[in-house]
Amino acid sequence: PEIRPSSGAFGSVDSTCGLESNDELFRDVPLSGVLGDQQAALFGQTAFHPGEAKNTYGTGLFLMMNTGTQPVPSAHGLLTTVAYRLGRDGDVVYALEGSVSHSGSTLRWLRDQLGLISSAADSETYASETSHNQGLYLVPAFSGLFSPHWNDRARACIVGMTAGHHRGHICRAALK
Repeated sequence: PEIRPSSGAFGSVDSTCGLESNDELFRDVPLSGVLGDQQAALFGQTAFHPGEAKNTYGTGLFLMMNTGTQPVPSAHGLLTTVAYRLGRDGDVVYALEGSVSHSGSTLRWLRDQLGLISSAADSETYASETSHNQGLYLVPAFSGLFSPHWNDRARACIVGMTAGHHRGHICRAALK
């Protein structure tokens, strides 16, 4: 597909955008910028030069690195993607992206589904009760594995658990 500038005139809001026909507040508001979530974070973190990168931590984990004006294919399971393009005559800037589908949502799972914590902050408290995970690992593949494996059939698991493990070990494994 055609790579359009990330900033420019794309159109304006009208009644076909899902607004009530009598809602004048948003009528004819120009649409003049478009970036995906991770691309916007890369730009917002001012990673304007090749080799500069950003990490974002939320529901999932996302790493994106500016690779400059040429797409760089990954030999390690990362995605090559368009980062942004400034202006009609500007160069397209590319990036490599790696992602993990669940991070913060793993803590929500510990809280809401397992009842091991009352808040995300509790995970740190419980994790600090032990100096290491003692062989217990949690793989948060609730939606499959993303980078670098890209396996949508993979599922989350806790491995290495013995009767000697406790809530602190599980929290530590989730944070790691």
